[in-house]
Amino acid sequence: MRKTKLSSEKKYKILEFLKKLPHEEYRIAKKKLPLALKVSMRTFERWLYLKKEAKMEVSADKLAIISNFLELDSIDELINYEVKQFNKKELQEIESKDIDLIKELNLIK
Repeated sequence: MRKTKLSSEKKYKILEFLKKLPHEEYRIAKKKLPLALKVSMRTFERWLYLKKEAKMEVSADKLAIISNFLELDSIDELINYEVKQFNKKELQEIESKDIDLIKELNLIK
């Protein structure tokens, strides 16, 4: 039960999928994936344990590389949080004065 709670708190399910690999593949992946992703070992480790509420995010291109390595159907399988979706009408209703929503969507810094 605790394992499920911990994985649900993480922003990405990268570690969950890595742990499903045979031991030797897991060991190689932990060592070589950061090199393939062109990130430090520390950055990769941070991604594995990143909490849902963290502002840090893994870029889509990096998630695609990980997803392809793990032979997943899409990067969506790695994401452990709800991605906001908007239809055309909802986007049209967003007024430029609604700065709070714009900030929430990370459209400006």
